[in-house]
Amino acid sequence: MPVTRRTLTEKQTAALLAALIALMPLSIDAYLPAIPQLADYLQADIHLIEQSLSSFMFGVAAGQLMGGSISDVKGRRGVALTGLAVFVLSSLGLTLLQNVEQLLALRWIQALGAGMAVVMVGAVVRDHYEGRQAAQMFALIGIILMMAPLIAPMLGSMLQSIGGWRTIFGALTFYGALILALVYLFLPASGGSGGKIDRHFMSGVFKRYYHVLQTHRALGFLFLQAFSFGSMFCFLTESPFVYMKLYELNPTDYAWVFACNILTMAAFNRITAWRLKTGSNAEDILKWGVGLQLAANVLMVLLVLSFGLPPMWLLVLAVMLSVGTQGLISANTQACFMAHFRSDGGSANALLMSGSSLIAALMGWLTTMLHDGSVNVMAGMMLLSSLLGVSLLWGFSRKELLPKR
Repeated sequence: MPVTRRTLTEKQTAALLAALIALMPLSIDAYLPAIPQLADYLQADIHLIEQSLSSFMFGVAAGQLMGGSISDVKGRRGVALTGLAVFVLSSLGLTLLQNVEQLLALRWIQALGAGMAVVMVGAVVRDHYEGRQAAQMFALIGIILMMAPLIAPMLGSMLQSIGGWRTIFGALTFYGALILALVYLFLPASGGSGGKIDRHFMSGVFKRYYHVLQTHRALGFLFLQAFSFGSMFCFLTESPFVYMKLYELNPTDYAWVFACNILTMAAFNRITAWRLKTGSNAEDILKWGVGLQLAANVLMVLLVLSFGLPPMWLLVLAVMLSVGTQGLISANTQACFMAHFRSDGGSANALLMSGSSLIAALMGWLTTMLHDGSVNVMAGMMLLSSLLGVSLLWGFSRKELLPKR
């Protein structure tokens, strides 16, 4: 018998989409406190283990490109279910890994599935909402989603203390299976032209991506999103070393310090939701976020140049402001970008998310390559990423940001 799906309210839909997209921060952040233990178990340099973060993001980029295109033809729900199945199986495999090579490969496959599933979120919102309402929906999802990166390191630290690093991947397996069941039961079908995936489909995929890339006024928002996330990803890549090695924090203390960033992000996200409800434009809020992130990263570099190893509370404060601005940047950038694409929403959102994942992975990988045993690389790479994002935003989309006459 066919499954009867109950119609969800707007808040329930946002909760389901947030739970789906939470796969990403949970998969990235939950095992950060266990990286030193994982390096010891696999008898590998800690920076090889940190490269699994970039390996994950490369897989996410591939999954997002694949999933977004297929969803424009086959619909969002089926692609999300397929991606979730891949995620669950690879997460189970990670509980059994024995060497670094298996870690990098399985993290890539896990990310491929997560990317296919998570890319559906923006497309589903675009299928049902437009303009300020879409921005409000993204902000509502963001408010709910803030809990995932807030609790992920704490959860990872607790699971590590109970059963070691394998328990973390076991928990991800369970969570992925739970979300798969919820999506199957409650996510309504949307999108999809009903066509076949063949040579003509592939030609259409490239045409849709080419159309997105030809929309130059939107590209500045894509690059800003990518390099802004890249700045945060440089922090994610180096923070286990900086906080747990240089500042000698234990995994639990690391999780609490990490949570400060998420609380700041949640506060800024709440400001975004409030400003949108009171009539502010996404572009205006975005400009404040960009300026604040750039200022925070400049401050961080100045602290490093002045102190070498800055007082921890000063470094944590600068990082909180830098990472926290995702609450001002992410939802508004996505709304500004997606406003340019009334058709091919899945492909446009896939390119936005995969571009962010790919550039973040490259910035994270470069950070590990430049590692010199100090905090210098983390601070310098975060600032470089912000500068690149601001420059490309101005180069491609400055007319979108100037006051309308």
